[in-house]
Amino acid sequence: MKFVSRHFDFAPTSDQARRMRIARGNPIGPIGISLAILGLFSARMPVAAQTATTLSGNEPTTVCVTHILFSYWGAQGATVVQSSQTVLVVARQALAKVLEPGADFEKIGREFQKSYPDVRCEPVGPFGRGKMPKPFEDTAFSLWPGQIAGHIITTNYGFHIIRRNPTAHCRHILIAYRGASRSLATRSKEEARRKAEEIRAEALKPGADFAALARRRSEARDAAGGGDVGVFDKGRMIKTFEEAAFALKPGEVSPIIETRFGFHIIQRIE
Repeated sequence: MKFVSRHFDFAPTSDQARRMRIARGNPIGPIGISLAILGLFSARMPVAAQTATTLSGNEPTTVCVTHILFSYWGAQGATVVQSSQTVLVVARQALAKVLEPGADFEKIGREFQKSYPDVRCEPVGPFGRGKMPKPFEDTAFSLWPGQIAGHIITTNYGFHIIRRNPTAHCRHILIAYRGASRSLATRSKEEARRKAEEIRAEALKPGADFAALARRRSEARDAAGGGDVGVFDKGRMIKTFEEAAFALKPGEVSPIIETRFGFHIIQRIE
């Protein structure tokens, strides 16, 4: 099993759904993303008692997490010589800190990463069932968005502290204009906005099929897939796109959003 991290640059391409594997003799590696802890649910609630679901009431098919990994001598990919007992003491100290009310998970993770060899704080995912070591996976799927596991998880990579991140699953329609990033369009920005407004009006009609509309009208290279950009957590998308996506409820269509790639119309799936 391999850990995967993913970062979206939000280029209008179908490779938004690719996983990014980090080399270093170990499939995990820092990717420099810092997320703000949301603290939506109690981190002290026993993990075993949780049955985490999506907004529709079902178990999610994929999740995103941020974890702090503590490697020790003999763990897969480890370069340190500290024993598991020594590292476990450090991991327990970190767990106590992240469970404190108002604690900043990433800040604490970075502090331990700076102070101890082979400690890493990084986002992982999205991933589905059967893609991760089972203890890691079972814990991730048992958590609610924003919740931190109240215990240390052990895998062949070392000790983990896990927080499940809130996610959004969206489709979009992109209308580009002359001068936009990676754009081949010749229309002006004003013409592009008018076209986007026309398409959004069509998307808001009762019974409208957003995916079909994206396949027909979007100028992004993910149009063939109905404009589906996949599941993402905060810190992976361009800020204006991310803010609009997370503000929507499932099924809702956003106002017109501008990024450096052009004008977007977003529909949240989950």
